[in-house]
Amino acid sequence: MSCDSHAATLVSSPMCWICGVRPANSGEHRFKASDVRTVASRVSTTAPVFLQRDSKATNDQIGSAQSDRLKFAKSICTECNNALTQPYDHAWERLSAYLLGNWSVILKRRSFDLSKPFPGGTRVAALNVHLFFVKLLGCKLIAAAVPVNVASFAKALTTGTARPVVVITIAHSAIVDRRLLMHDSEVHTMRTQAGDLHGALWLYLVNPVAVKVAWIKADARLHVPGYPWHPSRPGKSIKLSPYLGATEPDAGCGPVLP
Repeated sequence: MSCDSHAATLVSSPMCWICGVRPANSGEHRFKASDVRTVASRVSTTAPVFLQRDSKATNDQIGSAQSDRLKFAKSICTECNNALTQPYDHAWERLSAYLLGNWSVILKRRSFDLSKPFPGGTRVAALNVHLFFVKLLGCKLIAAAVPVNVASFAKALTTGTARPVVVITIAHSAIVDRRLLMHDSEVHTMRTQAGDLHGALWLYLVNPVAVKVAWIKADARLHVPGYPWHPSRPGKSIKLSPYLGATEPDAGCGPVLP
């Protein structure tokens, strides 16, 4: 099996990939606006903040957390981006604020308890955080033209059910450059020797919190390094995984497939 990076070629879907019935007139944010505001506060308000897109530096200056430069190409509709998926967005916003606000303690313990940011409702909260990244990963796969059928992603979002083939891990970023506030990696794919796509891995980084989002095809003999988190798994404690780089393709490839 080999792992390769797909060049991110932005494409627009004529219809929303989530509902399939309304025009794709909305672009999902690559980063939650709340995340942008939190990390941008670390730098001087007079210092310009520039966007690095798909591992390449740009001259795009970011003046607002709502900047269109921080959005994917339009692939979903306004209704799905707002009303339908709002609970998923809010769940990540709440968890992200907790992680960023308590990271030094979490890093020492190498774990965190979901009941802290979500007292009395960890099961629903875990599902909603999962679905937030299902939505983001779907938008990323479409933007990067990675040939993964996102129909099951759409069903998960519209029915509020988890996708067994999507898992996330949370790690401490090894990036020490404090000027790198956030990072949206390329999609790294995992293929058989015959070229069949069996997995995809992507990094959502709000420095120093690194979220790895993985899609593994059903029945594919692949593993996700570290401690994969899925809402179907019992327990409220989430262990931090090793960082191992943006997408650790070597560790994630697993055994060679026929």
